Amino acid sequence: MQETLKKLWANQELINKLLETKNTLKKSSENLYIADFDDTIFCRKEQLEQSELLRTNRWAKWNQAILDTMWIDVLAKDFYEWKTYPNCVTSLLRENHDLILTAGIQDIQNAKLKATQLTHINTIVTLHAVDKIIALISYVIFELKFLPKEITVFEDRPQFFIEYRSLIEELLETKLIIKHVTMNSNHEPINMTDV
Repeated sequence: MQETLKKLWANQELINKLLETKNTLKKSSENLYIADFDDTIFCRKEQLEQSELLRTNRWAKWNQAILDTMWIDVLAKDFYEWKTYPNCVTSLLRENHDLILTAGIQDIQNAKLKATQLTHINTIVTLHAVDKIIALISYVIFELKFLPKEITVFEDRPQFFIEYRSLIEELLETKLIIKHVTMNSNHEPINMTDV
């Protein structure tokens, strides 16, 4: 477990603090829900169809196009404000308990969450998707401060949760349920499969 943690998080001092704090936590019968935002809560298909700039600039270029050309407030206003989206995942998320765990640029993600009126849910934005694993572990140990009976993750790209499932389950003494989410639009039901 130590080696896997080092692979994810190189700071040995923080790993030691994480493990030390974890040993003081109580096991709970509470469950925890974790949800990604993009294409898990809110589908981006419409904006990719309507905006050539977003369609032709994917991944890191997508963020740069928003920052340099489109602007964050224009993205939020044009594609997120007053838009409907399925609430089957967000209706499960409890304030001051559950977590929206998303990857991207902090300011962009925050603007999307504000525009979709989800700022009342605890949120962590990581730069890279793999960083969600340590973010989840840290959230449970340092913020939630108890070991949940089960953690259910809703994610459109669940590969890192699948890869590190045994680490999360062993370290947090929990069962990890991974729901692979696919969305066709914000006007259709979400498809979920257990992985």
